[in-house]
Amino acid sequence: MKKFLRVMIIFMGIILGVFLGEMAQGVEWLKFLSFGKDIGLDNPLILNLGFMKITLGFFIKLNIAGILGFIASLFVINKVVK
Repeated sequence: MKKFLRVMIIFMGIILGVFLGEMAQGVEWLKFLSFGKDIGLDNPLILNLGFMKITLGFFIKLNIAGILGFIASLFVINKVVK
């Protein structure tokens, strides 16, 4: 249960950080937080077996605020999960 909680806190920190980074795009002096890279498949892999169609895709949007959210989540884990 502790591992699941740690993973969830990390994901929440990254998601919150990326969201705040996107929100910071409109603020001139916080614009640097939205600088980042999109990593993933531009076109998902589609496997058509005739009776079943499987689409596989992977995409990560990461910015500076997301990295800061990840670092903050590590501090939160040390305080919350013992």
